Amino acid sequence: MNALHTVPADIAPGVYEIDAEAYHAGPGASVSMLRAFADSPARMRFGIRRETATQRFGTLIHCAVLEPDTLDARFCATDLERFDSRTAAYKAEAERADGRELVKRAEFDEACRIRDAAHAHPIAGELLAPAGLLVERSFYWTCPETGLLLRGRADGLRPDMRVIVDLKSTTDASPREFARSAAEYRYHWQAAHYCDGVAAAAGWEPEAFIFIAVEKAAPFLVGVYELDAIDMDKARERLSDTKAAFAESLLNDVWPGHSASLERLDLPEWAHR
Repeated sequence: MNALHTVPADIAPGVYEIDAEAYHAGPGASVSMLRAFADSPARMRFGIRRETATQRFGTLIHCAVLEPDTLDARFCATDLERFDSRTAAYKAEAERADGRELVKRAEFDEACRIRDAAHAHPIAGELLAPAGLLVERSFYWTCPETGLLLRGRADGLRPDMRVIVDLKSTTDASPREFARSAAEYRYHWQAAHYCDGVAAAAGWEPEAFIFIAVEKAAPFLVGVYELDAIDMDKARERLSDTKAAFAESLLNDVWPGHSASLERLDLPEWAHR
């Protein structure tokens, strides 16, 4: 396995161990970029990735579930209510943390309960077993149709099972509601993009992309899901069109926003109630 701390522009196709910051700052089109481009090329081009409180909590959950042995080495629970680096209390806690990231104790405890729920699920627990699980691996490949450098970052790879594992924290992990989330956030794009990428970069063909959906509130229910082949095929069709348009925008350095024409505005029906 190749280990990198910075990502060169001419990175060769393959699977790498790369820290998250270097991955996001490096070259290549990710599925998140392609989804954003499909919504608005101009907004994607301008967009700056900022970590939100929700994303930070998601990182904590991912560490607890995917790499539980490293949790205490990376994070330090604190009873502080406010994280103000100017206060003496914060400075004292930061010193106690000794380089670890400070997190609120309630969030730390919740992440641990989510970890326990995920590992207790019979299928999720098998997928998350440390033996054979490659965590947070980045992979790069070249799109055969457009020549674009593409990238992905899998929560977990199981070459022994030929499975890609993706952990999703959610408010409702039931089949109906998680299907709604999958449609809204286009998780089917991610599944198709990652399966194609791993096949091209890792030298083995994924037979399944499996979502482990874990609820963020007690009793921390867990659902394990796989998409239908028809949904994967439709995602590939949309991705193909999006990659072609993305390549054209790169070539011409043109990133359209909203329409340049005068458009008719139709108010929604509720506006007249």
